[in-house]
Amino acid sequence: MPLQKKKSASVSTKKTVVDAVPPTLLSKEKSASKKTTAKASLKAKPSTKVKDNQIQLLQLTSKGQKTNDVFFKAYQPKKGGFGFSELLDALCMAQRDSDLQKSLLWGLLTPDFTKRTGLTGQDLHTVIQANPGYDLYYASAHPELEALYHNPWRSPEITHSDFIALSRRFLKAAGLSDVPVDSISNSSLFATGHLMVATPELWEKYVGFVEMVFSQVQKNLKPADKDKLFNETPVPGRMTYLALIVARLLSVFLMLKNSNIRAFKIPLLTQEKTMNTHLRFLREMKDLGLAQKSKWHLAAWVNYRGLYLAHVMGKAWITKHIQQITPTDLHAAVPIAEVNNPYNTSLLSAQT
Repeated sequence: MPLQKKKSASVSTKKTVVDAVPPTLLSKEKSASKKTTAKASLKAKPSTKVKDNQIQLLQLTSKGQKTNDVFFKAYQPKKGGFGFSELLDALCMAQRDSDLQKSLLWGLLTPDFTKRTGLTGQDLHTVIQANPGYDLYYASAHPELEALYHNPWRSPEITHSDFIALSRRFLKAAGLSDVPVDSISNSSLFATGHLMVATPELWEKYVGFVEMVFSQVQKNLKPADKDKLFNETPVPGRMTYLALIVARLLSVFLMLKNSNIRAFKIPLLTQEKTMNTHLRFLREMKDLGLAQKSKWHLAAWVNYRGLYLAHVMGKAWITKHIQQITPTDLHAAVPIAEVNNPYNTSLLSAQT
């Protein structure tokens, strides 16, 4: 991890996500949540198990190329895209596929899905089957960002100069508020691109939202910014500005379209194992401050984060890359969709 000089010992035996969050743990969390108020607790999930043939997992591949995972189906979008990024074009076209509309759940995954998440197609099937009844299943491949940044929009500024300013102009051109760029967000709002599996109904809403956003951006964004977004020369091993913004639209969608959406954030054991004690405490402290609407806790998180980064990265790095936050700048993000986040234990402790 770029922000951890000392890595924890690697796990010798690979485990699936079910090992990370066994049914017993989920049952305990569910039991604990019953002690909370009806408003705060999660709704009971349907007991019906999801069958393998009810889930369609597509993986974006080159023409004629096959996937290396039998649980994934190779997908190449037809010609006549929408002028977005390749993945976003493919997603918008897939959403119009009548066969996918018959599925209980479907997802379009990136070619490097397993590398980024540590999950195979079978792992993904298993965790969905063990946790049925949600509209959306998603993940965050970089949980350390949940601990160190107050929202998903801040971390790219380290490698992509002017990302924050460009994001503000993008959101403004889309007719959206730039509040997400400044507000402090719960860890549940951190997600990784299109590592998503959802119901056809949810996809219809999300794709409609994305298409609306880009329709407005094409009309209102200044030519220089459009050129930077849509004509950027790809650099090997580095995400484009457009890909970074697209990956963060889910968080905006969840903040705006939060009624009647139930989401499950899939824990990624491999990535979680890289989190040291300080990072775990930082993530929990920030979530606890948001859950309790406590600026004191959020201010404590800011100070703790500063001490941690000063020790790990040095004061010069902090001065260059981390925005200064004063108590008056501690604005919490708006309430989001109902999310079952197994690693977000602070919410349970805050409510009991």
